[in-house]
Amino acid sequence: MAKQVKMENVDRISGLHDSILIHILSFLSAKQVIRTSILSTRWRYLFALLPNLHFDFEGDLWRRGYTSYRHIDIYSYGCLVDKMLITHNMINIDQLRLKCRTMIDPDRFHAWISAAVHRGVKHLDLNISPGKFTTRTAVLFTCRTLVTLKLCMEFDFVLDVPKGAHFPNLKTIYLEEVNFSNDDSVKSLLSGCTSLEDLVIEKFLMRNISNFNISHHLLKRLTLLYTYQSDYGWITIDAPNLVYLEYDDELVAGYSLQNLQSLVKADIDISNSLEVDGSTFFRGICNVRSLILSDTSLELLLSCEPLPVFANLVKLKIHCSNDLRPYYDQWEKGLETLLSSLPELEKLEFNQEALISLPEKVPSCLLSKLKSIKISGFTDERDCIGKAKYFLKNGRALEKLTIRTALRYSEERKSKISKVLSASPRESKHLCIFIF
Repeated sequence: MAKQVKMENVDRISGLHDSILIHILSFLSAKQVIRTSILSTRWRYLFALLPNLHFDFEGDLWRRGYTSYRHIDIYSYGCLVDKMLITHNMINIDQLRLKCRTMIDPDRFHAWISAAVHRGVKHLDLNISPGKFTTRTAVLFTCRTLVTLKLCMEFDFVLDVPKGAHFPNLKTIYLEEVNFSNDDSVKSLLSGCTSLEDLVIEKFLMRNISNFNISHHLLKRLTLLYTYQSDYGWITIDAPNLVYLEYDDELVAGYSLQNLQSLVKADIDISNSLEVDGSTFFRGICNVRSLILSDTSLELLLSCEPLPVFANLVKLKIHCSNDLRPYYDQWEKGLETLLSSLPELEKLEFNQEALISLPEKVPSCLLSKLKSIKISGFTDERDCIGKAKYFLKNGRALEKLTIRTALRYSEERKSKISKVLSASPRESKHLCIFIF
């Protein structure tokens, strides 16, 4: 009889290469990572080799069942961060994410930031309360290794960037609820980021700013969302390499948009509570090739005199808000007016209510360029059917007409629309109609 071989308990995991074990540790919380150090001498200092450190104070305690935080919990978690970030600083840090809205000692927080800078952090994500970001944290503004900086603060936080700020490798900045102390602070930040390509600023007050000047020769993507107290402030954008602009806000007192010839795509959602003329803004982006407009932005654009010509625009989407649909019948003019200023348009997407009437003169883009049209909110009413027939009759280059009906339209009503449009005269011989 063959002898049975007794299998001994073998720790196969500990025999894996460091890189594999570190990858496994990357899926654990900070607390769990530290606990692995007591498994054996093999694991004792593996946590110190982690290139990505993620600390979520409230989240980690919540996952452990805590609904409130005692002083001992805060102290214990702080010691954990000390151990992973400061005590064992064997390698450089690729990414540090720190989320902490509770009362951590500002001096301790400064020590963490200093340690991260010393260890060559590349990607820094801070979601903290303003009290921790003191003047002592100015060491951050000389971090030469940073590639990505994300700051999520609270609404009353004011950032005072020193004139000597220098981020030679910083390419991406995301600021949420971060307010600048003055115009010079904005200038110091941007001038210190000599490699900046992507800038996102969300939910900020302009009460300390007279001219929010975003001037950068390498900037490629700019997102501005929700400024407040901007009744008297200006926004200046001077970015010759900018290819993408997203702007969602109310109009400010004034604009200066310069050197945006490289702009490829813009997503614009503007409301005009100040009743400011939007001509300067839209003239500044008229070189764009792809444009998304909210219905309020379309209304503002149509009020410009003279109407800007978008000579390079090939793709236009009008986003319709349900809140404004009852007011479309109060508009004096709609999308039909804009089409005459879009000579190269090839793709158009809009809600049928944005087309107030049919153009008296057929736009040149419809006669020779327009290849794809998508109409949403479509009904079987005569006026709506007439809009689709107009495009069929005059769209010489039209290849695709997509109809998305209004909500809860039965298949029978969709079929009726299909039959009517299929039997309508059409200029293009290569046109396909899709109805959803």
